[in-house]
Amino acid sequence: MGPARRKTGRLPPSFYRQQREELAAQGKTGPNSAANTTKSLNSVLKKWGEHCRELEYDPRLFLKEAQVPDFKIFWKWTLDRYKRVDAASSLNNYWRVLKMHLLDKADRDFDQRERRDIRNYINLLIKQYSLRTLPKKKPVIGLDDLYLLLYTHWALDDATFTDERQRVQVATGILAAVFFGCRPCSLFDTRVKFDDSNDSDEPLGPKALASARNGRMDSFEDKVDGGHDTETERNRDIVMAMDSGCEADSDPTKIYGIDSDSDSDNDNDNDSDSDSDSSSVYADDRDSDTDDDCDAGPEETRSFLYRHFTIIIVANGTPGKPNLVFMKATLLHTKGEDNTRGFVDGEDDDPLFSLLDHLISLALYDDAFEAKSAKTVENMFWVKMPPGKKSLTLKWKRDALNLPVFREKLRGVAETGTSPKEPLRAGTWISYLKRLGEKAGFQHSFTQYGLRRGLLNVINNKAPASVRDQTFDHQQGAVGYYLDQEVRFDTKACCLGRPSNEVVQKMARLASLTADASAPTELSAEQKAKLAIHPKVTKLRERNKALTERIRRAGYRAVKDAQGTSLFKKKKRAEARLNATKKRLRIDMIAQARKRHFRKADTITFDAQFSAEKVSYASAGDTPHAKPFTYNIPERAEVVRLVCSPGEDLTDRQRFRRRIQAIEVRTALCHRREAQRRGRPKVIIKPEESEGVLDDSDEGMKIDFPMVCRPTQCPFCLGNESLPYHHRVYEYAKPHQMMNEAGKHLKRFAPADEVPCPHPMCKTAGLVLPSIVAFKNHTAMVHKIFLRA
Repeated sequence: MGPARRKTGRLPPSFYRQQREELAAQGKTGPNSAANTTKSLNSVLKKWGEHCRELEYDPRLFLKEAQVPDFKIFWKWTLDRYKRVDAASSLNNYWRVLKMHLLDKADRDFDQRERRDIRNYINLLIKQYSLRTLPKKKPVIGLDDLYLLLYTHWALDDATFTDERQRVQVATGILAAVFFGCRPCSLFDTRVKFDDSNDSDEPLGPKALASARNGRMDSFEDKVDGGHDTETERNRDIVMAMDSGCEADSDPTKIYGIDSDSDSDNDNDNDSDSDSDSSSVYADDRDSDTDDDCDAGPEETRSFLYRHFTIIIVANGTPGKPNLVFMKATLLHTKGEDNTRGFVDGEDDDPLFSLLDHLISLALYDDAFEAKSAKTVENMFWVKMPPGKKSLTLKWKRDALNLPVFREKLRGVAETGTSPKEPLRAGTWISYLKRLGEKAGFQHSFTQYGLRRGLLNVINNKAPASVRDQTFDHQQGAVGYYLDQEVRFDTKACCLGRPSNEVVQKMARLASLTADASAPTELSAEQKAKLAIHPKVTKLRERNKALTERIRRAGYRAVKDAQGTSLFKKKKRAEARLNATKKRLRIDMIAQARKRHFRKADTITFDAQFSAEKVSYASAGDTPHAKPFTYNIPERAEVVRLVCSPGEDLTDRQRFRRRIQAIEVRTALCHRREAQRRGRPKVIIKPEESEGVLDDSDEGMKIDFPMVCRPTQCPFCLGNESLPYHHRVYEYAKPHQMMNEAGKHLKRFAPADEVPCPHPMCKTAGLVLPSIVAFKNHTAMVHKIFLRA
């Protein structure tokens, strides 16, 4: 079942009353335990059920009523029956999970004295049965060992795979494990599967228990715990590989025949979000709503998917050299709570150790690239960057985004090859490594943790402690909250003992690496048309018009005349709702258009250069970076000339003079203001035309403002010296527009306040009018500007 969607709108109180009754009927909410914890609990409960069957007890009742001696004898019975329990950690883990289950399901807890008593007895059993207390040897795989493993895999391994893609993905998995230092749960399917159908440890139900008490108990198959002893050192690597924090597939209380208190899920997954209207903008484009972010997938398989890494191309700084191609990988799944860690893998001339080359090979085989021209590998290295962009990203096909990179082999009788969708299970991966280690002659079992320990020992004294903990997903201090999610350390170069490619490492971590100035920031004409006829906008607009008509039918000439009435309040609320809806839809449509652009633009650019039709991709040449930018204020143009131009050829004296000029011109810029008006003329002031602005400081005195003005000029804008000249003398298209602008300025004054005339000549003369009415008479008689009475 997918995640529950939030219901839209305000829900009635009856809904929450019903929810409360359902929660009360469900009873106690169980813990959301990790799958490995649940599997370990299953193992303990099976043993408990078998123990109770031999003693002819009901497992559930006995779990609630058992005393301390009963638990002591259970641990002794466990060691006598299951010979494979040979580590002290196994017994300690059994006691830990059983206490947890007692508290969660049986509402029973031990006091401190009882816990100490049972703990002392477990320690006594550990000594009596000579259980192993020391950890087993943990091999560390170094660089020479890695070379031996890869050489054995490619040159000496005589194993036969269902297809050779399986061989390529084994080498890819080894390189990913060693360069990322990750656990198996970050790359492979570690979901725990429960299958109890053929397990003879299934405890008795009520009928079977009654039959046993009547002397008709079925014979017990005496066999060892078939792989359920998860904490034994023999299976420790498998246990750690499966400790991925997945949900359990079954309720552990069913293991010994108890009906558990299941948590019913009444969420309606088909409940649509009525407030989400942005999808209707591109309803005819299936790919427009594709979110290719690394964390936007369903993550049902909890394995390494194609969406978890991207391949990026940047131009080589040396002309004539091939492009730099590198990869940014993100690991989402970790032990316990998921966390995000990013790694950068650059180019490598050694094909044996190039993880990027291995992943490109798998992607080409899976036909995962959206760009058709990417099927020719050489095109990646010679594609040209469009103007205004630093890089091109090779996008994945929509159907490939959630495709696991590492996949299982087909297991059918007549089937051969690699599964099209099933992720590679951790158990299969561990068996591959174990067999490869034996083939290479390793004395101890080769596991992924050997690779992880190898990387840690290499970077231990070369990277800061915070970076080291981030790389290996260990507990970090306060600094961990501020670190970049991408590990800022070249783990691959450190592992291979090579110098880091600083150019690639620096470029890969630029926030502007994928910036595209040609991405839309405003609605297109088509989008504006769709917004105007949107059902919600149409409905609110009609309601707004209806309220206006009601106000006029009530005898008011204008809407503002009805101020204070209930109709006026309804009208204002309708206007506010209409404007808010249009604003929200506009934001959603722009966001959708930008997502569509970043999803498609790089693919179109890439294919256009190698298409037989030579489709033009020069649309990027019309980006803001390529256009000659213009400025309405000369001081701003001067600031741009001074601070944004290169100064390598300047002398020390010229640099000092430029610094002084920059301070002065920024100060002058603070006194200016650029008014934003619809329909204002576009005056072009290029940076090169702004030279000498500071020497022309008496520019305002040279401008002539006649006393008789144009009737559509705003008197307050005429007197605002911080505005550019063309803004001050701007003429509105209609007189009422000028009156609206002047009315905004007059709101600063009370009716009886003195109002100074803002006209430059009147301001110089110090003319002050005694009231607003006197000021309006003055502008009408002297300046020929007529304002509203």
